[in-house]
Amino acid sequence: MTKLGSNDLVILVLKMRTIWFRCSISCAKIKQWFQYMRLCYKSLTYNSFDSTVESAFEPIFCIVDFSVRWFGVAFVTTVLCLITSVVVIFYLHILPYVLRTHSTLYSHLHVLYGHYLLMMILFHYYKAVRTDPGKPPLQPPGVPLTSLCKRCILPKPPRTHHCSVCKNCRLKMDHHCPWINNCVGHFNHRYFMSFCIFMVMGTIYVSLSSWVLFNDCFNLGEKVARMYSMIGWQDNADEETKIRHPSPPNTCTGKDRSYNSSVVYLWILCSAVTVALGLLTLWHMLLICRGETSIEKLINEKDTIRLRKRNVKFVNPYHFGIVENWKMLLGFSNWKSFLRKVVLPSTHLPDGDGIVWKSNYKTSFIA
Repeated sequence: MTKLGSNDLVILVLKMRTIWFRCSISCAKIKQWFQYMRLCYKSLTYNSFDSTVESAFEPIFCIVDFSVRWFGVAFVTTVLCLITSVVVIFYLHILPYVLRTHSTLYSHLHVLYGHYLLMMILFHYYKAVRTDPGKPPLQPPGVPLTSLCKRCILPKPPRTHHCSVCKNCRLKMDHHCPWINNCVGHFNHRYFMSFCIFMVMGTIYVSLSSWVLFNDCFNLGEKVARMYSMIGWQDNADEETKIRHPSPPNTCTGKDRSYNSSVVYLWILCSAVTVALGLLTLWHMLLICRGETSIEKLINEKDTIRLRKRNVKFVNPYHFGIVENWKMLLGFSNWKSFLRKVVLPSTHLPDGDGIVWKSNYKTSFIA
């Protein structure tokens, strides 16, 4: 073995120190990377208002919001296509039947009522889609600072909530509706509710008008089959029987198939929309009667449970009675203004600016 000289020992020591220094730097970088990943995990899952389980689903909520935002145009296009198909089938098949089977006065009233519903549906749907629900100003004048939006980091007036789809705070936000590709808020809440109500009225009208034709599409085949079963038709019948009672046709013409398919499609679509949209409309009407939005209902339920433990009864500060709540939403004060602003198309603004709200706040101890 060769002996190491002093210079070789120095070089060896320096190399060992260099290797140790590099390993220390690598370990420090790895430790720093793990600390960074831990901080990222905590920042993504920490939420002082929700549980850890709800925070874990935050990425899923982000994906859903992203999908709703980009597919909103497709939802609006679908609604317009469905409305157009119903109108076309109604003009081709239902309206001629009404004009042919009813009296002149009834037919004229029938046509006027149907076109009135169509006009109100299209008007309110257009306004619900195109009207901005309202955004709070950067510095609300004369409004005390009560809270800040934790996402916008801006002053948030009462009844204002942040929409994760629109990425903005909305005045008196109820919910984000993908079928209008817009939020339902202070300035378009009336248009949304009017559209839902008139749409349900329209689908009920079309379903009742097409019921006779829809029923005939199914009863016709049963009647023909019953007739041939009564005469005892069989494939091995004699020639005389075949001449007197020819066999039922196993196919129908293209026009008959198109007619039956159109009527069945029209009735099933309108009936399904009546049930689904009718339940949604009743739910929102109940919320309006209570002076709440969809978000406020959840908040008020939590406050009710919290105050009940302290023997305090919670009263919704924005509930002024059923009639007054509807007047504030629809923006009318008497029957004349009701006919002008609700029964007919109107672009009037709702009461208030959506920033300052009069309240009916009361608390009372439970006896």
